[in-house]
Amino acid sequence: MSKRQFGSVRRLQSGRWQARYPNGSGLLVPADRTFSTKSDATRFLASVQTDMARGRFLDPKEGKITLAQWSDEWLALPGKRSASVARDRQDLAAFLTHLGSLPLAAITPAQVQAAVNARCKVVAPATVRRDFAALRAVLNAAVNADRIGRSPARKTALPAIPPGKRPALTPEGLAELAEALPGHYRALVLTGAVLGLRWGEAIGLRVRDIDFPRRTVIVAGTVKELAGHVTLESEAKTQQSLRTVAAPDFLIDELAQHLARYRGSPAADSESLVFVGPRGGVMRRRFVERVLHPAAEKARADAVAQGRIPTVPPGLTFHALRHVAVTAMADAGVPYNVTQRRVGHSTARMTMERYSHRSSEADRAAAGALDRYFAEALAARSGTYLARRDGSAGGTSQSTRSQAQRQS
Repeated sequence: MSKRQFGSVRRLQSGRWQARYPNGSGLLVPADRTFSTKSDATRFLASVQTDMARGRFLDPKEGKITLAQWSDEWLALPGKRSASVARDRQDLAAFLTHLGSLPLAAITPAQVQAAVNARCKVVAPATVRRDFAALRAVLNAAVNADRIGRSPARKTALPAIPPGKRPALTPEGLAELAEALPGHYRALVLTGAVLGLRWGEAIGLRVRDIDFPRRTVIVAGTVKELAGHVTLESEAKTQQSLRTVAAPDFLIDELAQHLARYRGSPAADSESLVFVGPRGGVMRRRFVERVLHPAAEKARADAVAQGRIPTVPPGLTFHALRHVAVTAMADAGVPYNVTQRRVGHSTARMTMERYSHRSSEADRAAAGALDRYFAEALAARSGTYLARRDGSAGGTSQSTRSQAQRQS
């Protein structure tokens, strides 16, 4: 009888069979379970040998670590920013309540789906998707580390985010809003609406980032606020976020006046923040509810008192100002790839699909352009269209009707 070439099988005192296979060091290690027959144990060894030969073998012991333990290991991996670690830890917390005590190898897609469904009952769809992104990243990392063979977060049904209509702010509305703001915050809002800076990028601007001679603004640092803690990061998170943008002359003048009036002088300490809170510290997201919303309400009330239709929409957020900037550049005919670089998007597609909202005036101008482009050719060809720029109020002219009758 030939000697077995791979692993070993032996019968235990309990009557069950144990299979042992060689690990990476050549030592025989027992399988994570025993078998009722010798044939079952032998088939297990054959499958292990095949998987090892194909590079697909996973040590079952690796999957016994719980999701909570693996999450801690994943969060401690080098290269992760402290703000990212804090955000991911916060996003994972809800799912660890349901799945944290389970071994990685024991988590099923049905359990993941049940955890998502439970989360949907207490938070908005966008929050569920954000939190799930962290869970999916943790489980994908477990697959890459050969802890498990497949991620149980695959094909999970997530709640749809209803399309929301973002508040539209026209140039006139922006001017009214700027007038209603406390002077200390006027330049901040204009910077967000004109340059399309993110909140963290805007309040992270330092005096050195404004090049007055060249009339440019450097977006280099950012401020992160998570769970009540604020951190200043000197470098942008991605290469796309790190950028230099040319600023309109009026905005450069606004920034110069802001520094002179509220920060000492345009030549203030180069490391100082351009925009600070009422006590001189880093600004917080409470700015929206404490300053921006009251200013918007004041602008709306002033318009009504003066018998005008309000141009400042309710529910305005600082991020909505970023949409205002992209829409303004779209209406002005700025190429999307230029807009993409200015606002720090990774792709022009994101700029077009998520942020660009053409104004009604631009839409009407497009209709006029189509009219000029097609009307004359259609009128000459079929006799059923008029070039309205000739002064007709509509319908078909007498000459065109006569021509159509002759053709018929």
